[in-house]
Amino acid sequence: MSVSRSAIENKDEISVAEKHARALGNSDRIQLKFGNYGIELLENGPAIRVSNLYSVSRGVKTNRTFAVVAYPGVIETAFSKEHKAIISGQSIGIVFRNNGWVINKRHLYFGEIEAPPGDDGIASVFGDIGSASPAIHVYSLFVAKHGIEFQYASIAELHHPEYLSLQDLRAVFAAEYNDTRVESAEVADFLQLVKIKMQGA
Repeated sequence: MSVSRSAIENKDEISVAEKHARALGNSDRIQLKFGNYGIELLENGPAIRVSNLYSVSRGVKTNRTFAVVAYPGVIETAFSKEHKAIISGQSIGIVFRNNGWVINKRHLYFGEIEAPPGDDGIASVFGDIGSASPAIHVYSLFVAKHGIEFQYASIAELHHPEYLSLQDLRAVFAAEYNDTRVESAEVADFLQLVKIKMQGA
């Protein structure tokens, strides 16, 4: 069976689009979807960074992603300049990308967070979203330059349902999604930390 040139080109376009979608960071996606984004640091220490990534429409700020970043015990000198910019409040992905690093996300878990009765953690992060269970994405962030790769951080991102649902994450990450639907002990511990940080948001 012959395949037309247009069909091949269309397939190539889809492949490029899928790769581009996976490469985008949260700040990129929020900017594309809502026209702007900002970062609000809630906690910014040597081990943990907690932040809200938000958009603004008609003067109203809406939190789109609640992010918890856990740094390793030792920060590599290779990216000390980038780390300094990040802890000052800049976007992790944008800082590394603008400084010539290749970013690689190693996905650990995709799921949803359900609030137990009487728990107002989700409301403190996103406001009133009814009975919706926000999607969460947990991954290790690696950066590489000149053929050398380093782990920068472990990251958990909890998303507003109007921004990214679990189905949206599945569409973006495809095979990686299907391979990371079960919590490991490491992920379970990290999710407990996320829930604790939600209470203080």
